[in-house]
Amino acid sequence: MSGPSLGERIWANVKGDDDPTTQNFGEKVGTWLNKAGEAMTLGLVGDEASGAVAELLPGGMGYAERRDYERQQQKLLEDSNPVAAFGADLVGGILPGMATAGLATGPTLGRTIGRAAGLGAAEGGIYGFMEGEGGFGNRMTNAGGMAGLGAGFGAAVPAAVGAIGKVGGAVLDPVFGAAGLGNQNRAGRAMWQTVEKSGKSVEDLGKEITQAALEGQPEYRLMDALGRPGQRRAMGVAVSGGPGSEEIASFLKQRQVDQGDRLGDMVREAFGFGGTKGAAQGTDLVPQGYQFQDDVAQVLRRPTRSAQQLSGDLTAARGAAADTAYSAAREGAGPVDVRGAVSVIDNRIGGMQGSNITGDSIDAKLARYRGRLIADPAPGDEISRELSDFDRVLGVKQAIQDDIGAAQRAGRNNEARELGKLVRELDGALEAASPDYRAANDAFRDASRVIEGVDTGASMANRGRAVDNVPEFQAMSPQQQQAARVGYGDTVLGSIERNKAAAPNAAREFGSTKRQQEAAAMALNPDQLSRQVGRENTMFETFNRALGGSQTAEKLSEVADLGPMADAGRAMRDAASGNVPGVIGNLVAAARPYLTGQNEATRTAIAKMLMSDNPVQALEAARKSKGTSEITKRTIEGMLRSAIRGTLSPL
Repeated sequence: MSGPSLGERIWANVKGDDDPTTQNFGEKVGTWLNKAGEAMTLGLVGDEASGAVAELLPGGMGYAERRDYERQQQKLLEDSNPVAAFGADLVGGILPGMATAGLATGPTLGRTIGRAAGLGAAEGGIYGFMEGEGGFGNRMTNAGGMAGLGAGFGAAVPAAVGAIGKVGGAVLDPVFGAAGLGNQNRAGRAMWQTVEKSGKSVEDLGKEITQAALEGQPEYRLMDALGRPGQRRAMGVAVSGGPGSEEIASFLKQRQVDQGDRLGDMVREAFGFGGTKGAAQGTDLVPQGYQFQDDVAQVLRRPTRSAQQLSGDLTAARGAAADTAYSAAREGAGPVDVRGAVSVIDNRIGGMQGSNITGDSIDAKLARYRGRLIADPAPGDEISRELSDFDRVLGVKQAIQDDIGAAQRAGRNNEARELGKLVRELDGALEAASPDYRAANDAFRDASRVIEGVDTGASMANRGRAVDNVPEFQAMSPQQQQAARVGYGDTVLGSIERNKAAAPNAAREFGSTKRQQEAAAMALNPDQLSRQVGRENTMFETFNRALGGSQTAEKLSEVADLGPMADAGRAMRDAASGNVPGVIGNLVAAARPYLTGQNEATRTAIAKMLMSDNPVQALEAARKSKGTSEITKRTIEGMLRSAIRGTLSPL
């Protein structure tokens, strides 16, 4: 049998005894610290480094003697107290684990495992190279082997640590559940999982909710911004019973009832119901001194309650301005030559006169107007007399225009067309008699088109295709467009207000392609309106998904309100009937709140976070807990990799 090795003889000589296989307490502590330092530095500090230092010190051990001395100490520690030796490698892995925590954490468990495998390979390769023996080639061989082992164990460690965490939760969660305490960590983990599933950052969620509040939707909350993951989480709370369920259900119901009012305000803003956004500017079509367009613009700038009010205000403004404008046109006006207008009438009804044949209603109206414009010669060769007074001819022309408007509203288009010929002829005669008449007449006509724009917009909302309505709107003047906006928006608003269904989705009013395309072209801020409508649809989806849009959610909630005793009662019922699977299932259901920590207090905490309008604040504790948990996990993983390396590495 061979005698003690060189290292054992050196160790015995240093200790001053003949037993190279024992260590006193101080020697064990020194060896433990040396081994931990070696693990901490991936082998950079250890037996070979100690030997190199000893080689430089005068009167000390040489390189080989000191190296063998350190190795022998570690061998004795591992043989006499393997738990302490393993602990040295664990402790030595704390700093490397913390230093690499950020690199080792991936967005998913799969990526975390991949990163851990890479880190394990890198650490194992460095450690294997430093602990190898012989020349460079042998060290590289050892480095390759340790890199492979490091990658394998590095990939396995995150799963092991995750399992340990679940075991810890399984121990602690029942304690919280049995005590009736809200497990804030459990609530935070549940919400953080929801955030991760949404694919959004907490900062993005905060910006989204803040923008909603600025755009008139402060009711838009975290459960909405989270999308379907948030809606499913809200459903889980809403149907579970207890204070949290009641609070979130009450909030969602009231919010949906108020949706029509919210959307109505958005429609008023989007389509210029008052304020300066809808004001049409410009008087370039009217010479100075005429107030038609100025008066119309002032009306459009004022708040209005409805399209009917706007139309009435515009008509009143046009009438007041017309009095001024036509009064100016009368000054200095000469006689009016109505012979051309009479010819238009005669061309239509001349052949009927004296025939004893009754004409149609158009003929009757034209004949009546002819009688107001000219008196035929009486017997005895009396000459004909024609109306030439400017004011009276203007009165006839305005009466004909009223008839045209009535015919158009009644759909008598042929009558409107025939009367229009007469109006055009009278306009020409009036313009020839007064230099200012044409300007006043053009301004009156433009103001009338603005008034007509109200009805045109309303018609666009009810009829036609967007492909036709949008170009027609774009061809209007700014003032006509604003009048059309109000007519369109008021019609849409009326449709929303007429929907008397219980908690309807008023945002469906903008669900059709026609409505979306027209709103995009006509709304003052189409992008904002689109965002607002989108949020209202999302809030309805949250309401519908969480509460079922029916009595289903309330029934489930009522059952859940009975608590675990209801499940226990069903278990007893199934036991009496011999339904063993039913007994097991109901007992598990009764115990679930206690086993998972998902009791009423925990669900209430989740409900408050879901209804928060400040996700950054609501999730801050969950984020800190998540960050601390990840760092802790990665540090533990680094310690385990270090301990495994120390166990596998050859001396």
